Amino acid sequence: MTFDKPIKIQVQDPETEQWVDAFEKNLLARVNKTGGGSGFNAGAEQYHVRLTFELRYLKKLEEIAFGVQPFRIIYRGRTYKVVDYDDFKQSHRTIKLDGVLYG
Repeated sequence: MTFDKPIKIQVQDPETEQWVDAFEKNLLARVNKTGGGSGFNAGAEQYHVRLTFELRYLKKLEEIAFGVQPFRIIYRGRTYKVVDYDDFKQSHRTIKLDGVLYG
């Protein structure tokens, strides 16, 4: 399996609350569905898609490890809230980011 799905990682500016690109260009990832589920929000049942985005290690990605809240991923025109960061045994080979579809 190759890293062939373009994604964009954005970070929210704490002062302006505007989303800005965290990297100058798109990154390439492997993308797999890792789950989903339904829950209630505002009295309506909603389904939440969860994807895992696996990327080649980049030092700058470590910023996400210290707080996933201000980060999001844009993939195929949809926005995913980053909910988990994993650098397996800190091997610095690949990084896995779990994202939940907004909505």
